[in-house]
Amino acid sequence: MATQSNIVTTATPEEDAQQRAAIDRSLRIPVLFFFISGLAWLFVSLTLGLAASIKLHSPDLLASWPFLTYGRLQPAHLNAFIYGWVFQVGLGTALWIMGRLCRISLPRVATLIVAGVLWNVGVSVGVAGILLGQGTSILFLDFPKGVWVLMFVAYCIIAGYLVMMFKARRDGHVYISQWYILAACFWFPWIYLTSNLLIHHFPSAAVINAAIGSWYSGTLLMLWVVPIGLGVTYYLIPKVVGRPIHSYQLALASFWSLALLGGWVGVQHYMGGPLPAWMPAVSGAAMIFMIVPMVFIAINHYRTMKGSIELVSFSPTLRFIFFGAIAFAVYILLGAAFSLFRFGKLFQFSHGELGAQMTALYGFFTMVMFGAIYFIMPRLMGCEWRSGKWIRFHFWFSAYGTAAMLVCL
Repeated sequence: MATQSNIVTTATPEEDAQQRAAIDRSLRIPVLFFFISGLAWLFVSLTLGLAASIKLHSPDLLASWPFLTYGRLQPAHLNAFIYGWVFQVGLGTALWIMGRLCRISLPRVATLIVAGVLWNVGVSVGVAGILLGQGTSILFLDFPKGVWVLMFVAYCIIAGYLVMMFKARRDGHVYISQWYILAACFWFPWIYLTSNLLIHHFPSAAVINAAIGSWYSGTLLMLWVVPIGLGVTYYLIPKVVGRPIHSYQLALASFWSLALLGGWVGVQHYMGGPLPAWMPAVSGAAMIFMIVPMVFIAINHYRTMKGSIELVSFSPTLRFIFFGAIAFAVYILLGAAFSLFRFGKLFQFSHGELGAQMTALYGFFTMVMFGAIYFIMPRLMGCEWRSGKWIRFHFWFSAYGTAAMLVCL
């Protein structure tokens, strides 16, 4: 295994550039499909979120329209954001990074596009079902019962492309970004299939369903959102600063720490509830111990960027990733604090817990993905961004919105 750096190759610089261009051409259509679809869903989700915010303060507004009630708008907003934006932009970025690291072109992408269309159909039907009152009222699993099968199949097809690209890679090195992306490919089907089967097809007491939903929401963040986001940061930071990551061993330590702890989180939200005491206790302890991989990651990123911090002021990609890294630390620290009974009993079932989750989704993942888009798009399209001023405006406006949302919640 090797540190994450440019792949050693015997090709000349001209041949290497031609090979990268060929990879980008083969990935252009599927990556653009996922980016454009994701951005469209981001717009839809933010519109639904704005409407939900208005209804929270003015519930009598358009009260005769049931699909515009807060109880339907809010879950529709969250699910459109996660499954429409987060998953699609994450998968598009993962495809491009895996292609670059494996040095693999995709000559046949029709099946990949069909899978993307199926995923979008599932999200559309799910959001419409929530607005029509058919949602399950389980956080991040609000889609109607029959939708999950379609989305599960679509995801497995897309993840299968990532696994096949890794299997067909042209050298034996395994980079830390590949570790995170491949792990996310396998972790999500496990938690998604398990949760939906237990809730929809092997139903039990309502309190157990609540615990399963809480476990799913926590592991979804820890075992898919965080790995994809970290895989992108471990790829882009060395690329922008022009040096390999500081320590591959430290990166592996953080990866395995996340793998061991990430599957236990989530149930701490029900501390003091009608569940066996060990369940929220173990879940809370796992969340507190997540500080360990967070520290490892922070040290690795800082030492990789040491001496190049000034690039944050010039590189749009690094600027977004720098903010995302800070938001990731805030999310872990808030989650650890809320896992302590002293603080958990104050913020339990409040908007504070939602604020912590939104810090991971907006502050960390979305900002990192914006940075990735600013890095990837010029290479896919063969031209640079036309306005640096609008990129800076985008960053500061997004940073202000994320910080304001966290403070208000």
